[in-house]
Amino acid sequence: MSLDDGQDQVLRLFPGPATPAPLHGLYLEESLRPRGTPERPFVYASFVASLDGRISLVDPATNTHKPPPAITNPRDWRLFQELAASADVLVTSGRYMRDLDAGDAQAGLPVIEKPEFADLLEWRRGQGLAPQPAVAMVTGTLDLPIPEALLQSGRPIYVVTGDAIDRSQVEALESRGVRVLKAGSGKRVEGGALVAALAREGFGNIDMIAGGELLNSLIADGAFDRLYLTRACRILGGREFDTLLKGRPLEPPVDFELLSLCYDAGEGGGVAQLFTVFDRSKSVT
Repeated sequence: MSLDDGQDQVLRLFPGPATPAPLHGLYLEESLRPRGTPERPFVYASFVASLDGRISLVDPATNTHKPPPAITNPRDWRLFQELAASADVLVTSGRYMRDLDAGDAQAGLPVIEKPEFADLLEWRRGQGLAPQPAVAMVTGTLDLPIPEALLQSGRPIYVVTGDAIDRSQVEALESRGVRVLKAGSGKRVEGGALVAALAREGFGNIDMIAGGELLNSLIADGAFDRLYLTRACRILGGREFDTLLKGRPLEPPVDFELLSLCYDAGEGGGVAQLFTVFDRSKSVT
């Protein structure tokens, strides 16, 4: 098979037979698009990782962990936006909000309102969805900067925390139009309780764009359904890095089944990568 028909092509390897497929719309296809309901939420996440498993490295300019520029690329970014377009709510972290407020975040919240993603905003309208997905920020403290532009964006804004909260801080957030949800004990947010709280708010498709600690909790609680993993064909090395999960070992380990595998040769000499989609196994180990 050849990808010479155009740069907006990938090679679908699984399920076979191998056939070219368009990059745009790859994750909006009916066979891949999440279809959750508040009665049965569908929780998914996407990551881009190097061959040696790095999803972030230390940025020497800010001394914070960020996705490595050597593996982030517009083609994976396009698919990240497609997944956000399918979401009822995006789950992000308090750390991201602090980075966004400080101007250190990688990018704004999707779906990014730029011409190259206008088709995704139109797709949402065609699906009868809100113009943009809601935003839920997971945090252990309510001392959280929320940019005024986000508050004025028209998106429903939630802060999710444990039950050890200060009522005066709750009232301060609610006075700005933010809804505060409790989903855990102490300051800790628990994955299963988080999904249940968002389902009670009427959300079905839940796109988890936070980090490895929350993903660890979601998987451990049996509250995670699908992983979209872009594997860049590069090895990065480094002593300080993040991988997919951060937290206690999963006992027993959790199995996933391959749903889709596509090879992307890159564009204009860009990094080659594998777009993989895994569903949590329904079988019991």
